[in-house]
Amino acid sequence: MDRFKPLTRFSVSAIVVALFLSSLHFTCTEAYDALDPNGNITIKWDIISWTPDGYVAVVTMYNFQQYRHISPPGWTLGWTWAKKEISNSLRGFAVTWNVTCTYSQFLAQKTPTCCVSLSSFYNDTIVPCPTCTCGCQNNDTHPGSCVNANSPYLASVVNGPGKNSLTPLVQCTKHMCPIRVHWHVKLNYKEYWRVKVTVTNFNYRMNYSQWNLVVQHPNFDNLTQIFSFNYKPLTPYSSINDTAMLWGVKFYNDFLNQAGPLGNVQSELLFRKDKSTFTFEKGWAFPRRIYFNGDNCVMPPPDAYPHLPNASSRVKFSTLVFFMASLIFFCLFE
Repeated sequence: MDRFKPLTRFSVSAIVVALFLSSLHFTCTEAYDALDPNGNITIKWDIISWTPDGYVAVVTMYNFQQYRHISPPGWTLGWTWAKKEISNSLRGFAVTWNVTCTYSQFLAQKTPTCCVSLSSFYNDTIVPCPTCTCGCQNNDTHPGSCVNANSPYLASVVNGPGKNSLTPLVQCTKHMCPIRVHWHVKLNYKEYWRVKVTVTNFNYRMNYSQWNLVVQHPNFDNLTQIFSFNYKPLTPYSSINDTAMLWGVKFYNDFLNQAGPLGNVQSELLFRKDKSTFTFEKGWAFPRRIYFNGDNCVMPPPDAYPHLPNASSRVKFSTLVFFMASLIFFCLFE
């Protein structure tokens, strides 16, 4: 929980507005996250003493969000008063005032910030992030700019003017996202199945410290082992355990470097099969949704997911194997 307590002093001219607000509790209902329904940042305003020309207040901020922290450059807090109100006399007032803020990704940025790509051991197809997910190359709709990874001018662009700018400078890709999460269905065992998750940073201007992933998949209630990531189950729907928060191990991979050879982190997850629900068909093995640092990542369309070979292909393959085995047997004993 992030908690801050700056002491603030205000003039009497603001007292009337503060007193009016003291009896109210504000909640922004325009933003709602189904995976963190009670997540919010609460700002508490307490008047602790009066002075001849105003009062002293303690402003406290609480972060009640489960998987969103305040990323660089940090947080700022400000307020404005509508008019120059003034009060000639005060009696019997006590201006606690709570403001509850909820996060809206749509209001925070114009375009998505991350996307998801998919692959599997049973299909050669690698499903990339959708084209122009976070913007298009050479298009005014993209909030930043891009540079090719093999460009001879890469170093000068990254280290040039504006290198500390918060405007993303991303590696040129078809999706143009600062972050890509890749989910690979790696292996299939008799009682278990294994997934490899890779997070790649394409932003040359951002190192992500204390990053986290939130992944929703129905088999998380049977997660057996996770390698090189931390894991915490999230249960936004009480008894349904299908959502997990993953984050890096301290001093090992909790720091996601900017774009380049070191700009990725990865882990593997081992799931136990529940025979009543487990299947590789119809995209079941892929996540329902993924968040990176609290932002919902864009998934590929379901009809593009890697699919199992169809029944006719399996029949043809089995027939071919049987034919070859029979031919070899016939040749050996001719």
